[in-house]
Amino acid sequence: MANPNLRKSLVPVFFGCDARFLRFTAVALRSLINNTSDDRRYHIHILHTDVPAELQREVLKMRKKNVSITFEDVTADISDLVRGLPIRDYYSPSTYYRIVIASKFPQYNKAIYVDSDTVVVDDIAKLYDINIGRNYIAAVPEAVSIAIPEVGRYTEEVLGIPYNRYFNAGVVVINCKEWREHDVLGQFIQLSNFYNFSVAQDQDYLNVICKNRVYYLHRRWNMEAISDYPSINEKNYGIIHYAFAAKPWHDINAPYGFYFWKYASQTYDFDAIKHIWADYTAEQLQAEAAVADKVIGLCLEEIANPKNYLRSMKQMKHGRFEAMFPLLNVVYGEAVRASI
Repeated sequence: MANPNLRKSLVPVFFGCDARFLRFTAVALRSLINNTSDDRRYHIHILHTDVPAELQREVLKMRKKNVSITFEDVTADISDLVRGLPIRDYYSPSTYYRIVIASKFPQYNKAIYVDSDTVVVDDIAKLYDINIGRNYIAAVPEAVSIAIPEVGRYTEEVLGIPYNRYFNAGVVVINCKEWREHDVLGQFIQLSNFYNFSVAQDQDYLNVICKNRVYYLHRRWNMEAISDYPSINEKNYGIIHYAFAAKPWHDINAPYGFYFWKYASQTYDFDAIKHIWADYTAEQLQAEAAVADKVIGLCLEEIANPKNYLRSMKQMKHGRFEAMFPLLNVVYGEAVRASI
């Protein structure tokens, strides 16, 4: 039975995508809507810079009585923010859109951000209702840093974060009130002007900035589709994340692909998605498989870099640290401040 205190309370959820990826956002959105509760209201915000009106209209057809959808053009908010920041492989500039949620939407004290390469198989209100305290963010530890030793070494030796405490930013609950109060956006800008993280882009920045202010969620809320990572009982699935290169619209054998195709068949561009899969070549799949080796190579380069992030921070004098990062109050905490 639903908690009467929560009946009809609003659940704000954000996606970020470009026009090319909207068809996959629609799959995630279809899955989310299919699993909503009639006792709650949901407002879906789709952050974008280039989605044409005709495609927006296709997605807006998915609205229902208790689920509203709005497209939010963030061009003005992110144009300067992402200039010069690294983009590679399967990333796009939309990966940075989540950074502006708290500042652009002051009406929310808390919000959920979900990557578009996901399917939601439980009521997302259950995730929203988790009390994350005064932490900046709630997230699930990154499966890749746990499963691949070189990535785990990278998080510890370059970012200064234990391998099993480095989180995946594809599904997060954002404490918007704390982000505004502590100017997390400003911290991001300061940090990005100091160092370009090339391995996981904004995920690395968020891990560094939010260190010691993370509420760690059960992995049911961000089950990364990695074949050699232990699964959990199907009845506990919450959100499946086709992270890394595990895209079911490229590889029919992608883990948990059944769930993607189940919801894709209910979307406006299903035929196009089927064609993408049918036309994807063995050479392209082989190139995707090589992405993991490329990431490992980047990790090892950064570990060996004498001027990597952690080494640079530790070599910095107190006065210079304070001058360069007046907003960074929690990066590494007192232990690292004592070491620099």
